Amino acid sequence: MKTVVFSESPVFLRMAAAVAQSFGGEVIGISDNENVKFVNKLYIIDKIDEDGIVDLISSLSPDVILTGNVRRDRAIAGRVAGRLKLPIATDVVSLKVEDKKVTLNRVAYSGMGLVTLESELPIVITIANTQLQPKELQPSVEKVQLKEGRVKIVGRKSTSSGVNLATADIVVGVGRGIGSKENVKYAEELAKALGGAVGGSRPVAAELNWVSEDRQIGLSGLRIRPKLYIALGISGQPQHIAGIRDSKIIVAVNIDKNAPILENADYLVVGNAIDFCKAMLSKLGKK
Repeated sequence: MKTVVFSESPVFLRMAAAVAQSFGGEVIGISDNENVKFVNKLYIIDKIDEDGIVDLISSLSPDVILTGNVRRDRAIAGRVAGRLKLPIATDVVSLKVEDKKVTLNRVAYSGMGLVTLESELPIVITIANTQLQPKELQPSVEKVQLKEGRVKIVGRKSTSSGVNLATADIVVGVGRGIGSKENVKYAEELAKALGGAVGGSRPVAAELNWVSEDRQIGLSGLRIRPKLYIALGISGQPQHIAGIRDSKIIVAVNIDKNAPILENADYLVVGNAIDFCKAMLSKLGKK
């Protein structure tokens, strides 16, 4: 059995490799990081190019393709499934392979439930979470120069926080309860003081443009796994909860003590989000 694993995120790549090792057989990794040590064979690519990665995965004819769950991972998984005309299962949290069949559990209803599915191999799967840990291996290594894709990078612009939301240990989330676009600066100051990043709920990112759309957290945006998530003025709709469910600690700041986010928060601060930011910055010695 041959399993190919890929993720732009080191955390998700490790998860995918752990799941792949549980199947037995050959585990093939694709990464631009030569320090990946939990696969049997490692293809080191010279750049993260979607067209090239899709071509490489497709050429390997694997039984299972496992990717992570960040945005680019999901895009590549969908394209590989389309190219090879394979079934695809997304947001998978557990699975097992027996007799060329896979049984898996995936998140449904914005994280409110689980669905059990069965499929024949081969299949494409995106991993949302796993408790498995990969064993360290000594892979054979092959460097691959990907062909230039149709999409070319013509410029780069860093985000205001300078921290990647997908890998940040601390994330400050902004909702409509922050009041206005001008008030987002308080969240940015708090995130900077904590060494974290700023994201936003769907209304704030996609509709009001108080934060850039690539910082949207939720089912249709980013799924994050920080050690600490601070939700400022976010009510806690299921779409948003699906993106923060894997946070280790969730602190909600809201003037409504009965806000839906309370059901998923570890701590609730009843109060104004801006006042909270100012108080925190004062405690941290930043004001």
